[in-house]
Amino acid sequence: MSASPAPREDWIPAAPESFNLKQQSVAVPGSEKEGFTPIYRNAAVPELSTRETYYDVFNIGREKAHNKHCLGWRPFDFATGTFLTKYVWLTYDEVEEQRTAVASGLAHLAASGKLGQGLPKTKWTVGIWCQNRPEWQIIDFANAAHNRQTVGLYDTYDDDSALYVLNHSEAKVCFTTTSHISTLLGSSDKLPHLRAIVLLDLLRTENLPQGELSRQQLARQWAAQKGIEVLSFSDVLQLGRSNPTAHEPPKDNSEISGYCYTSGTTGRPKAALVAHHQLALASGCTPLTGFAADDDETMISYLPLAHIFGRFLEACMFRRGARIGYFGGDVAKLVEDAQVLQPTLFPGVPRVFNRIAAQIQFQVDGPGLKGKLLRTAVNAKIANHDEDASVTHALWDRVVFKKVQAILGGKVKSMVSGSAPIRPEVIRLLRVCFACDFREGYGQTENTGCCLIMMPGDKSLGSCGAPQPGCEVRLKDVPELGYRSTDKPWPRGELLSRGQTTFPGYYKDPEKTKETIDEDGWLHSGDVAAFDDLSRFRIIDRVKNLVKLAQGEYVAIENVEQTLSSNKFTAQTWLYGDSLQAHLVAVAVVDPETFAPLASSVTGKQLTSSDLKGLEEVCSDEKVVKAVLDEYTRIARQRKLAGFEYIKNVKLRVEPFTVENGLITPTFKMKRPEAKKILAKDLEELYAKEPANTSSKL
Repeated sequence: MSASPAPREDWIPAAPESFNLKQQSVAVPGSEKEGFTPIYRNAAVPELSTRETYYDVFNIGREKAHNKHCLGWRPFDFATGTFLTKYVWLTYDEVEEQRTAVASGLAHLAASGKLGQGLPKTKWTVGIWCQNRPEWQIIDFANAAHNRQTVGLYDTYDDDSALYVLNHSEAKVCFTTTSHISTLLGSSDKLPHLRAIVLLDLLRTENLPQGELSRQQLARQWAAQKGIEVLSFSDVLQLGRSNPTAHEPPKDNSEISGYCYTSGTTGRPKAALVAHHQLALASGCTPLTGFAADDDETMISYLPLAHIFGRFLEACMFRRGARIGYFGGDVAKLVEDAQVLQPTLFPGVPRVFNRIAAQIQFQVDGPGLKGKLLRTAVNAKIANHDEDASVTHALWDRVVFKKVQAILGGKVKSMVSGSAPIRPEVIRLLRVCFACDFREGYGQTENTGCCLIMMPGDKSLGSCGAPQPGCEVRLKDVPELGYRSTDKPWPRGELLSRGQTTFPGYYKDPEKTKETIDEDGWLHSGDVAAFDDLSRFRIIDRVKNLVKLAQGEYVAIENVEQTLSSNKFTAQTWLYGDSLQAHLVAVAVVDPETFAPLASSVTGKQLTSSDLKGLEEVCSDEKVVKAVLDEYTRIARQRKLAGFEYIKNVKLRVEPFTVENGLITPTFKMKRPEAKKILAKDLEELYAKEPANTSSKL
């Protein structure tokens, strides 16, 4: 009962040998329209479409790889309570066998009536509530093999969010870990569609005291009282192997492969439908831009698979027949995982890359011979980069940067940032330090995270690049904000996109769908972009992201926040503007590694990065606060911000903004309305103080 033959990839042209960096997009003839720019496409590959499904994507990779590594993980040693310093792997053929077994096992559960009476083999929903792990993709491809839908839940979801997603998507089965079993069984009356729970944990059952039940056995007893089936992942595999069923993949790539719930900074998450053509095209078009296009790539997986960015990147790896190694579940130990895995592709979001860059910059700014040597090396490589886009150096890579590159395993060739804008200086620094191809992309859940990407060899930073092959992009006037397609020197407006990476709409929400996709199929992003003289798109604002201060000035709050987040003494910055006040304030989480030396110097105390209590105490020291505020002011002046965009007071804290304390989403975006409520006392104190004088030179 193996997979159908892999389709030919004859719809994908050969990758261009070179790219015209002076004209990265081309206008579609005759597409001019009042209030809009022309429609733009990728200049190197202007047309691309596919009839493939996501089911085909894995089959194509398997045809190339078969017995090569596909999915890897670090085994956990129960005796020592640590992960082993090696990855073990499933091959593409082994993943194929397991996805077929899981697909058949679920079909058997449906046929036996355990998932409800009259349930067909296809077109129903399976939930996955866990961190990234190999089983996530095995389950997803099993669903594709039988035309079922996958809904991913962030492992960090609170109970209310998880129950909402499972109920809204009408999930019949939920694959999860024992950490969530009490939520599912304790609230089973709120989950009328859920009929089975499959546990993914690698549980230790030996050496249990006589008569003591394992967690899995206890869960089964509790579930039996609720009328819910509890199985292990191995149970489902065995069911499928004993009751094999032929694959029944979708016949048309417009069918739905699953739901991606937006993490949402306000209100309930929206369920974006994910059609098969979206991931099929996204995984095929990206290598045409020369990014991570080798079949022997190794990618580290830690960006949540419940988010479209992680799924899109892993789909690219599957199509290539490349391999994916999963982190151990603790982002704090991500560097350790990378050193063991030695990935060639390291994806991330600005928060991750900002932290890496800040640590490097702190060393660059350091005293003595070490700091001087690093500054010399960095400056030499940056000069070369800005001259001809080169990122390697025969001397400095060997003498200085080999140790820096070893931080992430020593083999990183490519980095990509998505989810939010990233500062150009971070891209430049990490390009030269890791001697890698670092690109910024642009997308959103609604277009598979695949809309714009920087072209290879583009040394001019600050843009998100050109449209991905197969995507169309144009700008629409936003007259109320003063953005028009006729602006000089660069046209400006709301960015619209369409193509096969664009979603069909929101599940069970036709009104929101109509608000987001117009009658011509254009997805309205809500982001304002400029179209520059190299025919690239630059994100410059949000349509609904302006804060009006008391004296009438408008502040693009997230853009300014992103700029000021380069403060080397802070790890997270939340900027706030009150319409009744004339200035901005901020709450910032300090970076212990860089803040400790600063605080020690200012206060005369001997503080270390591990002394969190001591660091918390000096966060309220007026001299320390002024030193951090001075750094914000220096950055604001350097980046030529307007005076009203300067931070006038800041509250420092050691406790980070996390999903658990309700301040950020699972994709690391600030939940601004929630932050305003949770940090209300801090805001009151900040506005009660006299605003700092930031006009004098530092």
